[in-house]
Amino acid sequence: MAGRWRVRAVVAGVVAVCVLGVGGCAGGDADAKAAARPSVAPVATVIGVWQAQQVFDRYVAARGAAVAGLDADGFARVETGPLLAESLAVIEARRKRKADWEAGVFRRPEFLIPAERDQPGYPRTFVALSRGDSPIDNPRARAVHYFVQEAAGAEWKAAVLSWVYDTPRKAGVFEDNAGALHGYDVRPREVAAFVRGAGGEAALSPRADADREVCGRYAEWMSFTAPEGRTESADFVPGPLTSGVVEAANAAAGGNWRIVTREQAFAPAAGGVELPVVRLADGKALVTCAFTRTDRWTGDRSVTFPQGGVGSHADVEVLLGAGEAPQSGGESRRWRRTTVRWSVTVTLEVPERGPAEAVACNCLRPRPLSAEGDPE
Repeated sequence: MAGRWRVRAVVAGVVAVCVLGVGGCAGGDADAKAAARPSVAPVATVIGVWQAQQVFDRYVAARGAAVAGLDADGFARVETGPLLAESLAVIEARRKRKADWEAGVFRRPEFLIPAERDQPGYPRTFVALSRGDSPIDNPRARAVHYFVQEAAGAEWKAAVLSWVYDTPRKAGVFEDNAGALHGYDVRPREVAAFVRGAGGEAALSPRADADREVCGRYAEWMSFTAPEGRTESADFVPGPLTSGVVEAANAAAGGNWRIVTREQAFAPAAGGVELPVVRLADGKALVTCAFTRTDRWTGDRSVTFPQGGVGSHADVEVLLGAGEAPQSGGESRRWRRTTVRWSVTVTLEVPERGPAEAVACNCLRPRPLSAEGDPE
C-alpha cells in the first residue's frame, strides 16, 4: 500500500488515580517502614487526574444536553475528529426523521494518562474508561473514550469511542448487547491488564509504530468488491469481528439486498490524531483504528435501506434525501448508483509476532456519515 498509514491508534486500561509517595502513617513501626522504602518520584503527566475528571464530567453533561436538543454546536464544544463527525451525521438524520436519540450515559470513570515525556508537544491525549448507566448495559463492558487537546490552552475533547470487556465472562450469561454498546460487537474474552510505570503513568509500547501498521493491514483486507472478499488473512485471527465481517458482506451481496455490485473501501478517518499504544500484561498492545468506509452500489438492480436494518439504515435513507424515513412496516425507497460513507472503529490486540485479534468493532452496525444516490 502506497505511503505510510497514519491512523488513530488508541488503547485503554485501568490505572491508578493518584501517585503515592512516602507519607505519614499511623504508629511508629509504620513510620519506620515507610521511611525505609524509597519514595516514588512524581511523574509529570499530560493532565492531572483531578483535571481529567473535570474534562470527563463536562463532556458527559454537555453531551447529554446536546443529545436531548439535537444540538450540533453543543457537540462541537466537547467532541472532535471521528466522534464529532458521527454525532453531526446522527443529528442531521434524526432531525429529518423527526426521531429522538437515545445515546446512553457514562459513569464511574477511571483514567489512563501518558507521561509528558512520552507526549512532548501537541496534540496530547488521555483515555477515560467508564461504565454504561442503563439496565441493559453489560456490566463487563467499559466504554473507552479518547480525549485530545490540540494545542496548549485548548479544550480537551473526545475524539474516538470504543468498548472492551475487562472482567471474566460469567458462564451461561448471554452478552449480545451491541445495541446498548453503540452498535459495537465485543469479543467475549476480556483484555489483559495494562502495564503502568512506577508513577502510575501509562506504559507505552516500545514498538508503537509497528503496532499501528495493523490498521493499514485491516483496511487493505476489508477493501473489496463483494461477494469476492477474502475470508482468510494471515494477519488476523479468524472470528466474527474479522473473517465474519467479510462473510457477512459477501452474503449480503449474494442477494439479500438485491445488489449487483457492491464495492467497499476503507481509509483512515479524517480529523483524527495519533494516539498512544499501551502495553498489556500479556506482552500485546491494544490498538484502536478509526476508519471511513465508503460503499458503492452499481448495476441494473436497486438497493433499499429498510428501517431497523443493520447499520442505521433508516438514517441512510433520509441522508440520501428521501425525506422522512418510513415508519416500521412502511415501504422503503429504492436507489441506484448509491454511495454511502460510514464511520467504522476497530480495536485490536497486537502481539509482537503473529496475527492480531479483534477485541471490538462496529463493523456490522457502523454509523452512516453521508449518502448520495439516484432514486429508482
